[in-house]
Amino acid sequence: MKRFAIASFAAVLLAPAIAAAQPGSYAPPPPPPPGGYYAGSPATLPGGFHDRMGRLALGFSIGLGAMNTSTGAIGCSGCDYNPAAFEVDFHIGGMISPRLALMLEVQGNGQTVQSVDGGAGTVTLVQGTAMAAAQYWLTPKLWLKGGIGAAHLSYDYNDAYGTQSEPLDNGAALMGAIGYEVYSTREFSVDLQGRFIEGSYKGIDDQISSGSVGVGFNWY
Repeated sequence: MKRFAIASFAAVLLAPAIAAAQPGSYAPPPPPPPGGYYAGSPATLPGGFHDRMGRLALGFSIGLGAMNTSTGAIGCSGCDYNPAAFEVDFHIGGMISPRLALMLEVQGNGQTVQSVDGGAGTVTLVQGTAMAAAQYWLTPKLWLKGGIGAAHLSYDYNDAYGTQSEPLDNGAALMGAIGYEVYSTREFSVDLQGRFIEGSYKGIDDQISSGSVGVGFNWY
């Protein structure tokens, strides 16, 4: 009887270990999905919008267009033709929703206004701006952007001896843009865009506006 009691007590103690050793008794938990925070979130949302919420918004664009004053188009003295104005911009910010981004926008526009020394040198009117901007996607590929900030106007003199800059005035800037993503993924897009920006300068009592069409490259 004593041996039977000891054997029964040992069987009770060993029962959980024996059960755990049986195949199929307790399946191990599945491993966590690879890829970190965004691995479990969908790439797109209802309506086809990319799920970019919480991501960095970073990009730049280049374009060509024209510059105007409040009295009319800006021409080029001494030029055989009227050169186009260039445009370049850079933005950095974040997606606060799948359809809205807030960002810092830096944009520069310039146009040659005079040819000197038989074409060996040029004078370029340059408008630089720094703005707070918001970009909103109307559809998964079509967006609108608006910005407000500060503007700086100057002349750049370029010749064989180098480049010199002469400041003209500081003022306020307003910007509007529209774009369409011709290539669009959650992390990257290429868009065609049109931009219009105006700087208002009290010191020279004038407004300098720039319109351009260009291409942009964006990372999220």
